[in-house]
Amino acid sequence: MSEQLELEMEIIKTDFYLKLASEADMETVLHDFYKQDYSTVVDEETGEESTQVEGDPYFVPNTADYAVDVVGTLYDQSGEPVTTEDGLIDVEMTALDGWHVNIRLVGDAMRDVVEALDTLHGVEPEVPRRIWL
Repeated sequence: MSEQLELEMEIIKTDFYLKLASEADMETVLHDFYKQDYSTVVDEETGEESTQVEGDPYFVPNTADYAVDVVGTLYDQSGEPVTTEDGLIDVEMTALDGWHVNIRLVGDAMRDVVEALDTLHGVEPEVPRRIWL
């Protein structure tokens, strides 16, 4: 392959690793991945139509355009052995800061949204703890 062709080839990022401050931030930060149901109501007297919100917004983890893996809290071994209630010895785990979410893009429909999220909340783990197969 020529150097020119290699330079022209662009690797398109499809996997994004995000770190939010907390689980509570998910609905605000990932609002584009939440949907709201609406219904049309017709006033019996005037015949006028209006739109009415139904229920609460809900998270849509996957579509034909993307898949979201909510990893949540990540843990590291602290290295300290602990004895469990069952008398077994285990390694103590320490929660890491943040709430972790992975996104895989399947097309470009959500690319601008996800790249903006990546700019604000993206992390590049040396070795991701969960990956897409």
